[in-house]
Amino acid sequence: MARIIFLQPHLRFGGAERQTVIVANYLASQGHEIHVILHRGGQGLASEISDGVIVHDLGLESHLATADVARRLYVVLRRIPPALVIVKLWSSILACAMVDGLPGARHHVYNYCEDLDPTDHAEYIRFGRAKQNLIGWIFNHREHISANTQTVADSMVDVYRLRTRPAIIPSTVDIAKTNDLVASASVDFGSGQHIVSVSSLIRRKGLDITRDALLSIDRPLHWHIVGEGPLREELDAFHDPRGLLTITAHGGHSNPYPFMAAADVLVHSARSEAWGIVLLESMAVGTPVLAADAIGPDEMHRALGDRDDIMRTYPVGDSAALADGVVDMLDGAVAPAEEMIDYIRPFSMQSAADMWVQRAERLSS
Repeated sequence: MARIIFLQPHLRFGGAERQTVIVANYLASQGHEIHVILHRGGQGLASEISDGVIVHDLGLESHLATADVARRLYVVLRRIPPALVIVKLWSSILACAMVDGLPGARHHVYNYCEDLDPTDHAEYIRFGRAKQNLIGWIFNHREHISANTQTVADSMVDVYRLRTRPAIIPSTVDIAKTNDLVASASVDFGSGQHIVSVSSLIRRKGLDITRDALLSIDRPLHWHIVGEGPLREELDAFHDPRGLLTITAHGGHSNPYPFMAAADVLVHSARSEAWGIVLLESMAVGTPVLAADAIGPDEMHRALGDRDDIMRTYPVGDSAALADGVVDMLDGAVAPAEEMIDYIRPFSMQSAADMWVQRAERLSS
């Protein structure tokens, strides 16, 4: 039995958060002792954590409270017997690095993860460059580092000047669970052609690029957006004077998969994307995807191979290319759902979960 702790700021509706939930639940179901430590719990995907996972809520959400997060984290880490601590997302990395060398926390093994694109992620967050410099220092002074893709690992070496290339633990999809969740809730978009996007409602996700592309298409379309964030008010206020494009913002959902399954195509226009778990999830429920070729979707596409009836990419920020792709996919043949599942099987969830167990056993021995 392995003992593993996942540490991250929260469990909102993002891909990194969903990945933690499905892997933690799976590992707990296999009899491993799994802890999830959150800066702030009780939101987003928190209800999806299984009863077999031990959740610790530090009760702090502000990124300005890093020192307080670190102090509360230290108290929790002292109480848990030796474990592999998987540290995700920059604010948790900063807090954990403040306490991992203290006497009461040194009995754990710490694995610091990067699942963002270090080449440009700093451009999209407050004090991004300063935070990135701190993160780079931490990565260079910690023994166990991992990335979720080959491209992220390469970028970490370049951006952070790492002497050792990080290990690769891929982000994956639980195909069976995803389809079970589709069956558990019905979504009917009605007649017409329907586009769906599932993402945080922030500039980095390129929602403006998708909007501009769909506005240039001379046919009725309905764009459904599942997610939450500061752009919600702008999306709700949208009106197409031509009467062709309708936008519905559905808010955040712990189960977005029925929305994906009900659409004709999923569009993901992120300006920066280290992987794109939502693309795998969409294909798992039988909906083809069209994604900007940021480093993650590009690596995914190259790894899985060319199947235009399942997955296409277009140049980041090119709304005209996106519009052409949408029309082609709406008018073209769509692969059967079973072929999509076979296509994405190299990134099935069990392989990544097993890799974390093997890493825990190896590093803790």
